[in-house]
Amino acid sequence: MIDRQLRALGLQPRPPPLGRLGAVAPVPFVGLATILVALIVFTPVLIASGPSPLAVEGYLYVYRGTGSTLTDFEVAAYDQEVPYDWLNLSVGTGFVWDGRCPTSALNWTYLNETDALVANRLTGANPVVVNATAVYVQGGSRTVYAGELAFDLVGLNSSSESLVYAPCPWTPGVSSPGSWSVTLGTDPFPLVNYGSGGPP
Repeated sequence: MIDRQLRALGLQPRPPPLGRLGAVAPVPFVGLATILVALIVFTPVLIASGPSPLAVEGYLYVYRGTGSTLTDFEVAAYDQEVPYDWLNLSVGTGFVWDGRCPTSALNWTYLNETDALVANRLTGANPVVVNATAVYVQGGSRTVYAGELAFDLVGLNSSSESLVYAPCPWTPGVSSPGSWSVTLGTDPFPLVNYGSGGPP
């Protein structure tokens, strides 16, 4: 009705705004097309890239129940769902504990796992040195986590049983030396991120 009144006065009604591209591409159409193009272009990239290697870590966990004769050493990452390409957990024995990481020749037993979330080893030996390595590969990039610590059980089969530990020189980031009560447990020991290389 307003359009007829304007025409009767000799005026043209004003067309509704159509955006920069006018009648060819109205604003809602341009916005929807932009979103669709972004989804088509970026969705394959997001799916193909997967989780970032920066989110992957490596830890050495130690478990021992009160009165147990075995200590459980485990290399894994906290709350991780992406498997490592290769895990190694080696236990060395045959040395005398002096509160430090041993430098003498040891008797080693090795455990290697591929495409796994965790590797664990039970041992009744005391003292022991544990060497842990976790290798993660994604999209041609390789990240190596490694560490080596020596452990000695003190006060076996008593209420004051504790585990004394000492990191080896190439395992920085672990307070040295230390101990913890077997009944209370311990936080995991962080493995060192050596990037694409490996420990010295």
